[in-house]
Amino acid sequence: MIDIWRISEEYDRRFSEGGFRETDGFYRWVLKRLSPLPGRSILDVSCGEGHLLRWAAQLYGMDGWGVDISSVALRIARQNVPQAKLVRCDGINLPFPDNSFHYIANIGSLEHYTNISQGVKEIARVLKPGGKVAILLPNSYYLADIIWLVWRTGYGPSHQQTLERFATVGEWKEILEEGGIEVVRTHRYNFCFPKSKSDWYWYRKRPSRLLKLLFSLFVPFNLSYAFLFIGEKKAPIQTPFEQPVFRSLFPELGVGSVSIPIMWCSTFVLVR
Repeated sequence: MIDIWRISEEYDRRFSEGGFRETDGFYRWVLKRLSPLPGRSILDVSCGEGHLLRWAAQLYGMDGWGVDISSVALRIARQNVPQAKLVRCDGINLPFPDNSFHYIANIGSLEHYTNISQGVKEIARVLKPGGKVAILLPNSYYLADIIWLVWRTGYGPSHQQTLERFATVGEWKEILEEGGIEVVRTHRYNFCFPKSKSDWYWYRKRPSRLLKLLFSLFVPFNLSYAFLFIGEKKAPIQTPFEQPVFRSLFPELGVGSVSIPIMWCSTFVLVR
């Protein structure tokens, strides 16, 4: 059985040693694809050091909320974005009511959860109807990994974390939609070209990423490094007795009545 607290301790150690972050340009890129309305609420699930929340507040004046399993990450996030509401919890058990947030982000974290399906369902549950989600997930067939890792060593990709999974763009889409998220757009992610001094400094410390960025000009969509899925909450499936035409014709029966056979109801609606 997976020990969630052992995983938490491991992330505390990683954040104490430098943590995880992308370029500032990357966080702006994610937010731009969400097209958020100013002042609306956003939840960053597995927010880490709060970089996305910082840009959400700075660029769009958003009401930022963040959750993470690492107490060290949340302490750093408090310094980076003091106005955000931060909660320590597991991403598969979000402590919020249904339909709480206009926007939700999960950036490179869902693949590390102990239960990915439950994590997707929780995101869908707390998303408001009409809201949007942005979820970044890694590709199991990234072209650079195929050439540099699989071909040379026989081993697949790894991000050196305690628990991790990789999948294709189609497989990830199926997982998201099975969990209640309707994917409306999919963007490839092969790193962002630097647009500031801080971005250049990030690449200077990670020269291999700069090489992958240049290599990305030749990478087909399905062989990209990762994919950013933009989605919405799926509408609940209505039973025949919940259809508006049935409720308007037979209000006295109430929703969910089973006193009338479904076959009869289906025939009646078709005739109507």
